[in-house]
Amino acid sequence: MSRNRGPFNVELLKNSTEQTRAERIRLTGSGPWGAIAMIDGSVLFTPDALDMVRRNMSDPVRNGNLVASAFVLSDDTVGKSLAEAMFKPVYALAGAEFRVFDTLEPAREWVEHLIAEADRRGNPGGSEPAADGPEGERRQ
Repeated sequence: MSRNRGPFNVELLKNSTEQTRAERIRLTGSGPWGAIAMIDGSVLFTPDALDMVRRNMSDPVRNGNLVASAFVLSDDTVGKSLAEAMFKPVYALAGAEFRVFDTLEPAREWVEHLIAEADRRGNPGGSEPAADGPEGERRQ
């Protein structure tokens, strides 16, 4: 899990990518995992930042086995109405499901459910490469 404040630009994402790399690689090796990002302010990304997220999604070394990613956005988060349409195809690059939630608990339940499903199927995670973004990670 992570807390983030947008809007997001390339410099912010470079810092996030460097800070989370080792943990994401560890999670990738541990089986299916999920991420929840609680975002305040804005969920908007500059075009270059969104391109960086797309590139990071295709890195299976640091993001393999990601099965679910959720954003928790309050009603006053700028861009909330666009978030699902904008990020669902980005996370699909990793073979991961993506959803937006108003509060943390339903997001946590959804992510845990998808991890448990992947474990039951013996699926180590997404079938394609995976993710980066403003999210943090948590093996459930």
